[in-house]
Formats: sequence, C-alpha cells, structure tokens
Amino acid sequence: MSKPVSKKTLTLPLRLALIVLIFGALFKVMHWPYTREIMLFGGTTLSVLYIIRFLKKRPKSKLDFVKLFIVVLWVFSYLTTIFHLYKIPYVIEICLLILFILWFVEEGLFYFKNRRFKKTGLTKVAYFLLAGIASFCILFGILFKIQHWPYGAELFTLGILSLCHLLIFDYFVIETKD
Repeated sequence: MSKPVSKKTLTLPLRLALIVLIFGALFKVMHWPYTREIMLFGGTTLSVLYIIRFLKKRPKSKLDFVKLFIVVLWVFSYLTTIFHLYKIPYVIEICLLILFILWFVEEGLFYFKNRRFKKTGLTKVAYFLLAGIASFCILFGILFKIQHWPYGAELFTLGILSLCHLLIFDYFVIETKD
C-alpha cells in the first residue's frame, strides 16, 4: 500500500484564483461587464498566493525560483496587456519563453508522469471525459466565434465552465509523487 501524498501548500486557493482569472478572460471575450475587476482580483490573488507558497517552501531549488518568476511575470504581462498599461516590445514574453524552456528541461514531462489517480474506473473515465469536453468546447467555441457562426459563445462558455470544473475535480482525484 502506498503512503498518502500531502497536497502542496495553498493548492486549492491557487486553483480558485486561476479559475477567477479564467472567468475574467471569459468575460473579456464575451464583452461582459466587470471584466477588469475580475481579472485584477484573480491575477493579483494568484500572484500573492504563489509568492506566499514560495516563501513557505523549504528548501528552495533553482526550479522553485523559475516557477515563481514564470507565475509572477505571466500575471504581470497578462494584466498589463489586458489593461493597456504600457507596451514593452516582447521583453517579458522572451523572458517567459526562456523560463518556460528551463522549466520544461528540468521538470516538464515528469510533472505529468508523476500524477496518479486516487481511484480508477469511473473516476478516471469522468476525468478524461471532462477534459475532452473542455478541450472540444474551447477550441470549437473559439473557432465558431472567430467565424461568427451560431453557438460560438455558448460553446466557448461551456468549455470555460468545463475547464474550471476540471481544475477542481483534478485537485480531488489526482495525487502526485515527489
């Protein structure tokens, strides 16, 4: 019998902040009100919680610093672009690309390899079905919206809702090995 794996610090609140940020992106695409407030709240909450998580971690490795800078730079870049604060031509994007390559070389595929389902069977089927629905609805919703075909908004919204459910479902059904 394998020993239970403890969740990392603040994992669920970080996922909830990411969900708020994703909903902000949905509101932006759909031109709904309160987009700026939702995205600002989700982005700043995500950054603050990840910084707290980073500060609590002992010992810290090079990879922990890379992840911290990826999250903070990505949120900063995302919010400055969305709010049209200023434009630094591709400097932040190049830094993010370099940091992502560093992460991928160090941990990349091992992140997915070390994930195990707590229960198999119906839970596993439901997980992959939800992931498939989310992917399908987001991709085809974007395509339909770009082409101005009917039901693009509905497909995209359903995809975002499915993705948010997947993030929460993933927290409860997946365990990771160190």
